[in-house]
Amino acid sequence: MRIRCPGCGETRDLGPDVQVGAVVSCASCAGVLFRLAQRDGQYVLQEVPQASCPQCETLVQLPDGIQVGARLRHCARTLAVTYAYGAYALEPADAGEELTTSARR
Repeated sequence: MRIRCPGCGETRDLGPDVQVGAVVSCASCAGVLFRLAQRDGQYVLQEVPQASCPQCETLVQLPDGIQVGARLRHCARTLAVTYAYGAYALEPADAGEELTTSARR
């Protein structure tokens, strides 16, 4: 299957076995992931929302349709989703909660 990347605009070959819901990357779109979807009978790539964990610095895939203020558990902490300057971020849900420095680099 050949499809246009919404990030760089180049046509990409996803192979014959790719299925709707598959997560794919584009070599030209550094670190951005896309999910194959079908809209109005056409295949499209939609960006997968991601944010780095402030505790372990792992890149966490966020659910589609995530909203600012949503909370999720990672690294045994409750983290709140924020969005600024075109990117999602995760912050401790309790503003007074401090991160341990042992996992920070």
